[in-house]
Amino acid sequence: MTEIETLIRRELDWLSDGIVEKQDLATRIIKASRRRRLRQYSLFALFTISVSVLSILGYIGITNARSPESGQVTVVAPSIDNSNSQVVTEVEKTTTNGAQNQNVISAYPVEWEDSIGDLSAISKPAGVGDTLGGLTANSLNVSWSKCRVGNCPTTWTLKVVNKTEDIISAAPSLMVYVDHQPLISTSRPLTVFPGASASLVFSFPEFVEMTNVGNKASWQWNWFLTAAR
Repeated sequence: MTEIETLIRRELDWLSDGIVEKQDLATRIIKASRRRRLRQYSLFALFTISVSVLSILGYIGITNARSPESGQVTVVAPSIDNSNSQVVTEVEKTTTNGAQNQNVISAYPVEWEDSIGDLSAISKPAGVGDTLGGLTANSLNVSWSKCRVGNCPTTWTLKVVNKTEDIISAAPSLMVYVDHQPLISTSRPLTVFPGASASLVFSFPEFVEMTNVGNKASWQWNWFLTAAR
């Protein structure tokens, strides 16, 4: 009624001024009311269409941003409750030769252990250059820190690559030995796409406070697969 009353007041003003004839008053009011409602409906429809278009464009933009770029390989590493390990992923950009694949970098001697001291293992023990579950170990980098018994290997970085044409999902585990006796192991589930690599970083900061290892102890290692949890 508010719109009609406004129109009636306007038309009465025109009528008193002699702008319109008395018999045209009702017709003009009805036509003016229809035009105003038509404008309102048109504006509402335009607003609805604009919002829909912006929503669609925003969804397309977000989808494209999340999708891998052309030619780029994506590696997904699901997180697990394990503070001693993490996965750093990257795309395999160059082709490595055999010497690089057999590389073990360590300031102090580390040996490969041919036994497994973990009941959760579902594969044989492997070293650098070996392949388990479609993942090939390219290199091992061991970082040492000062500890109570001298120097201890607190960080082990194992780089694996998927040289197959399939998406590989596995749970690699690294075991550390002292004098050929199992000391500790930890695993990290991950998924690696074809042609991509992953650097698995296993950290053992607790070694710094370790006192039950002699200063002349020898260190060994290997990696194997465990069931994904």
